[in-house]
Amino acid sequence: PYTTLFRSCIFYKRLSFLMQLPIYFFGDNHFSPTPSLSNEQKIKKMEEFILEIENSKGSIFIMGDFFDYYFEYNRNNPNYFERIFSLLEKIKTKGIEVYFIAGNHDFWIGKKFQSVITKSFLSDQILSEGNKKIYVTHGDGILSWDKGYRLLKFILRSKIFRFLYSLLPKNIALKVANRISYERKDSHKINNDKLEKIHSELIQYSRSKWNKGCDIVIMGHYHHSFNFSENQKQLIILDDCCDQQFNYAKYDGNSISIKSL
Repeated sequence: PYTTLFRSCIFYKRLSFLMQLPIYFFGDNHFSPTPSLSNEQKIKKMEEFILEIENSKGSIFIMGDFFDYYFEYNRNNPNYFERIFSLLEKIKTKGIEVYFIAGNHDFWIGKKFQSVITKSFLSDQILSEGNKKIYVTHGDGILSWDKGYRLLKFILRSKIFRFLYSLLPKNIALKVANRISYERKDSHKINNDKLEKIHSELIQYSRSKWNKGCDIVIMGHYHHSFNFSENQKQLIILDDCCDQQFNYAKYDGNSISIKSL
């Protein structure tokens, strides 16, 4: 019964334009709307990353959950993320393109955020740059036991829910955000048995994309690093960009490598 309902949540698009190489993939920074030492350290790590790549003239692809919470109003938006916006604009002034795919924490984007990047997406994408075809997804809603979440995702992304949520006073909306914050949860701590099940399902999911011509499936969301290769195809789960380490992947048109700062 869910098949038709969720179809709009899981479709993907093939990009119809060229991206500059190299392409840098990262995500799961979970920048917070409220100041903290952890948030400050994450911003410094982001600044280190910009210094590392600023002469590359390539592209960055932010793979979702860049923000721990993001909701853009039609007017009078709080300036929670002005420093982050400034960093993105700085990247663009260096001749680097900035692409963004929504995660499960930051899909309520709008014109303000879109003005500081090159292009944003709400669904999975296929990149056909260089010699590889890359399937890019945040990674949420894939697992077989995610049915309830897929229903929730459909509801939260609807125009009706977004309108109703916008009616909340901004201070109340921020309190709601703090209660569901990633940094307040232990859901990313997974025991080995569950980790094996997750990897097994994600490998099966990747095979379905490889069978359709993709060479690499790359995602975040799971807050740990995992790489799997089979018949010259790759699954890459990128670790997050926390206050201690900035994890990313670099694709040069021929191969993809995992790096950290």
